[in-house]
Amino acid sequence: MSWLARIEEACAALIERTFANMFPSDVEPAHIARKLVAAMEARTRPGEDSLMSAPHRYAVRVHSSDYDRLAEHRAALEHEWAALLQEVAQRAGIALRAAPEVQLQRDEQVVAGAVDIDALDESPPLVLRVTKGMPIDGRYAVGGSAMRVGRSTESEIFLVDPSVSRHHATIEPAGGEVLVRDAGSTNGTFVNGERVRQRALQPGDRVAFGKTEMVVEGPAPP
Repeated sequence: MSWLARIEEACAALIERTFANMFPSDVEPAHIARKLVAAMEARTRPGEDSLMSAPHRYAVRVHSSDYDRLAEHRAALEHEWAALLQEVAQRAGIALRAAPEVQLQRDEQVVAGAVDIDALDESPPLVLRVTKGMPIDGRYAVGGSAMRVGRSTESEIFLVDPSVSRHHATIEPAGGEVLVRDAGSTNGTFVNGERVRQRALQPGDRVAFGKTEMVVEGPAPP
């Protein structure tokens, strides 16, 4: 059985058990629980050692009218939603950086009766600075969302280097880290001189895409 099928199976059983007694006439907490599991599923990616990983912090945003109705049980709901994510992650073999956290938030921009789920990005903001190649001293802030590295003009990190493949690599947040993943490039992706298929980046690391070299720095100054 795939990890996705295991999530669906665990989700259905746990939601029915967890919320049937707490809200016997109101299915909304169970609906939110399903959306939380779906959000975790959507952000699940291969991590170190081929383990699947996902963020552990989530925000549940609802209109004030729905928030007021749920607020009396907020602490219990947040606890049960977090416990649900923990058990689903364990059953599906998903690694989390820490114990799950769920926050119920009031948001007037959300339509009454609707629910928005945000996976709160735990990835530290990093900067890649070009030390060899073009543009020299070019800086690229990474960590918020996936960025493509390559010779294609569609790449977020566009490198003018014939030794770089059109889609050379991807840099993306995953499970609280920033990962560089080689995309099957011809000349390879290197971190500190070692050719890698995937590696978590840290400040001070030196990364090479073809003949283009970069250094990983901490957050950009404000």
